[in-house]
Amino acid sequence: MFPMKIARFFRRGLLRYMMLKLINERPIHGYEIMKHFQDEFNGLYQPSSGAIYPILQAFEEQGYVSLEEMDGKKVYSITLKGKEFLKTKESGFQKQIEHMETFISKRRGLHKEVRNLAGLLMMNYSDLTEKQSSEIEKIIKETRRKVSEVIFE
Repeated sequence: MFPMKIARFFRRGLLRYMMLKLINERPIHGYEIMKHFQDEFNGLYQPSSGAIYPILQAFEEQGYVSLEEMDGKKVYSITLKGKEFLKTKESGFQKQIEHMETFISKRRGLHKEVRNLAGLLMMNYSDLTEKQSSEIEKIIKETRRKVSEVIFE
Protein backbone atom coordinates (compact mmCIF):
# COMPACT_ATOMS: atom_id res chain seq x y z
CA MET A 1 0.00 0.00 0.00
CA PHE A 2 1.57 3.33 0.98
CA PRO A 3 4.94 2.00 2.14
CA MET A 4 5.91 0.98 -1.40
CA LYS A 5 5.17 4.49 -2.68
CA ILE A 6 7.14 6.00 0.20
CA ALA A 7 10.04 3.64 -0.48
CA ARG A 8 10.17 4.95 -4.07
CA PHE A 9 11.03 8.41 -2.75
CA PHE A 10 14.15 6.97 -1.19
CA ARG A 11 15.45 5.27 -4.34
CA ARG A 12 17.02 8.49 -5.57
CA GLY A 13 19.41 8.81 -2.65
CA LEU A 14 17.00 10.67 -0.39
CA LEU A 15 17.22 8.12 2.43
CA ARG A 16 21.01 8.47 2.46
CA TYR A 17 20.71 12.25 2.58
CA MET A 18 18.05 12.21 5.33
CA MET A 19 20.06 9.73 7.40
CA LEU A 20 23.18 11.85 7.21
CA LYS A 21 21.15 14.94 8.04
CA LEU A 22 19.80 13.12 11.12
CA ILE A 23 23.31 12.09 12.18
CA ASN A 24 24.31 15.74 11.76
CA GLU A 25 21.79 16.67 14.46
CA ARG A 26 23.40 14.41 17.09
CA PRO A 27 25.38 11.20 17.47
CA ILE A 28 22.95 8.32 16.99
CA HIS A 29 22.85 4.53 16.63
CA GLY A 30 21.19 2.51 13.88
CA TYR A 31 18.10 1.46 15.79
CA GLU A 32 17.37 5.10 16.66
CA ILE A 33 17.56 5.94 12.96
CA MET A 34 15.04 3.22 12.10
CA LYS A 35 12.75 4.38 14.92
CA HIS A 36 13.08 8.02 13.83
CA PHE A 37 11.86 7.27 10.30
CA GLN A 38 9.04 5.07 11.58
CA ASP A 39 7.89 7.88 13.88
CA GLU A 40 8.55 10.64 11.33
CA PHE A 41 6.31 8.96 8.76
CA ASN A 42 3.71 7.61 11.22
CA GLY A 43 4.48 4.04 10.24
CA LEU A 44 4.07 4.71 6.50
CA TYR A 45 7.75 3.95 6.09
CA GLN A 46 9.62 1.59 8.38
CA PRO A 47 13.15 1.01 7.14
CA SER A 48 14.67 -2.32 8.02
CA SER A 49 18.12 -2.91 9.41
CA GLY A 50 18.95 -4.29 5.94
CA ALA A 51 18.32 -0.82 4.53
CA ILE A 52 19.96 1.24 7.30
CA TYR A 53 23.16 -0.58 8.26
CA PRO A 54 24.67 -0.93 4.78
CA ILE A 55 24.22 2.82 4.32
CA LEU A 56 25.88 3.49 7.68
CA GLN A 57 28.76 1.22 6.70
CA ALA A 58 29.12 3.05 3.37
CA PHE A 59 29.08 6.39 5.20
CA GLU A 60 31.89 5.18 7.41
CA GLU A 61 33.90 3.92 4.43
CA GLN A 62 33.36 7.24 2.61
CA GLY A 63 34.50 9.17 5.68
CA TYR A 64 31.10 10.87 6.23
CA VAL A 65 30.67 9.43 9.72
CA SER A 66 32.83 8.12 12.50
CA LEU A 67 31.89 5.18 14.67
CA GLU A 68 32.27 4.91 18.42
CA GLU A 69 31.16 2.24 20.92
CA MET A 70 28.98 3.69 23.69
CA ASP A 71 27.25 1.47 26.25
CA GLY A 72 27.64 -1.51 23.94
CA LYS A 73 26.09 0.29 20.95
CA LYS A 74 27.68 1.59 17.78
CA VAL A 75 27.08 5.33 17.72
CA TYR A 76 27.58 7.30 14.52
CA SER A 77 28.73 10.92 14.44
CA ILE A 78 29.08 13.10 11.37
CA THR A 79 32.54 14.15 10.21
CA LEU A 80 33.61 17.37 8.51
CA LYS A 81 33.54 15.52 5.18
CA GLY A 82 29.95 14.42 5.93
CA LYS A 83 28.94 18.00 6.71
CA GLU A 84 30.45 19.15 3.43
CA PHE A 85 28.56 16.43 1.55
CA LEU A 86 25.28 17.54 3.16
CA LYS A 87 25.92 21.13 2.18
CA THR A 88 26.53 20.25 -1.48
CA LYS A 89 23.40 18.04 -1.71
CA GLU A 90 20.92 20.16 0.25
CA SER A 91 19.36 22.14 -2.59
CA GLY A 92 19.03 19.05 -4.78
CA PHE A 93 17.04 17.13 -2.19
CA GLN A 94 14.86 19.92 -0.83
CA LYS A 95 12.21 19.57 -3.56
CA GLN A 96 12.05 15.77 -3.05
CA ILE A 97 11.61 16.22 0.70
CA GLU A 98 8.79 18.73 0.20
CA HIS A 99 7.06 16.42 -2.30
CA MET A 100 7.34 13.44 0.05
CA GLU A 101 6.06 15.44 3.04
CA THR A 102 3.04 16.58 1.00
CA PHE A 103 2.34 13.00 -0.09
CA ILE A 104 2.51 11.74 3.50
CA SER A 105 0.46 14.53 5.06
CA LYS A 106 -2.39 13.93 2.61
CA ARG A 107 -2.55 10.24 3.60
CA ARG A 108 -1.73 10.40 7.30
CA GLY A 109 -5.37 10.20 8.47
CA LEU A 110 -6.22 7.29 6.19
CA HIS A 111 -3.16 5.36 7.30
CA LYS A 112 -3.96 5.99 10.95
CA GLU A 113 -7.52 4.68 10.55
CA VAL A 114 -6.39 1.55 8.69
CA ARG A 115 -3.82 0.82 11.41
CA ASN A 116 -6.38 1.48 14.17
CA LEU A 117 -8.88 -0.90 12.56
CA ALA A 118 -6.25 -3.60 12.10
CA GLY A 119 -5.12 -3.15 15.70
CA LEU A 120 -8.68 -3.38 17.01
CA LEU A 121 -9.28 -6.59 15.09
CA MET A 122 -5.96 -8.18 16.08
CA MET A 123 -6.39 -7.34 19.78
CA ASN A 124 -9.83 -8.92 19.88
CA TYR A 125 -9.51 -11.58 17.20
CA SER A 126 -9.36 -14.61 19.48
CA ASP A 127 -12.33 -13.43 21.55
CA LEU A 128 -14.75 -12.96 18.65
CA THR A 129 -17.81 -15.14 18.61
CA GLU A 130 -18.84 -16.84 15.38
CA LYS A 131 -21.67 -14.30 15.01
CA GLN A 132 -19.34 -11.32 15.58
CA SER A 133 -16.78 -12.73 13.17
CA SER A 134 -19.43 -13.22 10.48
CA GLU A 135 -20.83 -9.71 10.96
CA ILE A 136 -17.38 -8.11 10.84
CA GLU A 137 -16.54 -10.08 7.70
CA LYS A 138 -19.70 -8.69 6.03
CA ILE A 139 -18.81 -5.14 7.10
CA ILE A 140 -15.27 -5.47 5.74
CA LYS A 141 -16.48 -6.93 2.43
CA GLU A 142 -18.96 -4.07 2.01
CA THR A 143 -16.34 -1.51 2.98
CA ARG A 144 -13.85 -3.00 0.52
CA ARG A 145 -16.47 -2.83 -2.24
CA LYS A 146 -17.18 0.84 -1.45
CA VAL A 147 -13.48 1.68 -1.29
CA SER A 148 -12.97 -0.01 -4.67
CA GLU A 149 -15.74 2.16 -6.12
CA VAL A 150 -14.00 5.29 -4.86
CA ILE A 151 -10.60 4.20 -6.12
CA PHE A 152 -11.74 3.05 -9.55
CA GLU A 153 -14.51 5.54 -10.32
